[in-house]
Amino acid sequence: MAKDKKWQLLLDLFVLACVGVPLLALTQWAYPFERGFFVHDDSLRLPFMQQSVTEAALSLVGFALNIATILIIEYLQNRREKNPNQKYLFGFTVPAWVWQSYSTIRTFAFGAVCQQLLSNLTKYVVGRLRPHFMDVCRPEYNETLPANALGYIQVYTCATQTDPAYQSYLKDMRLSFFSAHSSFAMYAAVFFIVYIQFKGRWRGSKLLRHAIQFFALMGAWYVGMTRVVENFHHWSDVAVGFINGAIFGFLVVIYILKPTKRLPITWQDAPASTLPVAR
Repeated sequence: MAKDKKWQLLLDLFVLACVGVPLLALTQWAYPFERGFFVHDDSLRLPFMQQSVTEAALSLVGFALNIATILIIEYLQNRREKNPNQKYLFGFTVPAWVWQSYSTIRTFAFGAVCQQLLSNLTKYVVGRLRPHFMDVCRPEYNETLPANALGYIQVYTCATQTDPAYQSYLKDMRLSFFSAHSSFAMYAAVFFIVYIQFKGRWRGSKLLRHAIQFFALMGAWYVGMTRVVENFHHWSDVAVGFINGAIFGFLVVIYILKPTKRLPITWQDAPASTLPVAR
């Protein structure tokens, strides 16, 4: 009888908790570094705008897209190959495709949490001010103070700090570098692109798969552009976010998931007799 996988499942959940709990603690209880600003820095004077792509919506789409793709590909692949292998979990029989889907989704979730932990840790350590900083904070300061004498304001208070409507923004206005939205969007897109490149098997037009991959990439690109257009990030924040997400996406699929490339069903080695003979 095959070995029960319950201990592997419990260990997986423990490892995810070891990464996820610090991320939750950081976002809930930590406070970012209080960076100063230059008086004439126009990059911080853009107006505050409501974001069109929220964290909840982005997470929902990113996870839903990849989970649905994984379930479909693993089910069809298992059905095509008629794989009889089964796993056991807490004494119950689990179909092979269900366990393989879980293993892939687990890997995707682990990479997603890791790249978000790196993104948010960087945000809190650096404390870069968002482009709408002046509009949200409306800083009050005394330029004659020694700490402010050179035009770099280090001692100031926000005029909006007593306004309940601004309380949730006063912390967020210091979390510009780098863009966690862009990082997760690119991570989800790259994971999706590389995964279906290795695991997807399609007899029809090859352009269909590549078109789907292209639109996934454009979706991530659009998310990053909204962060610049809506004055939540400087362009460099989005660029670094894209790089971070892409690196995590490639590393997680290639070196952690390690998928086996599926060859077309019609592929076969050419018979030796048909090979050209060197003369």
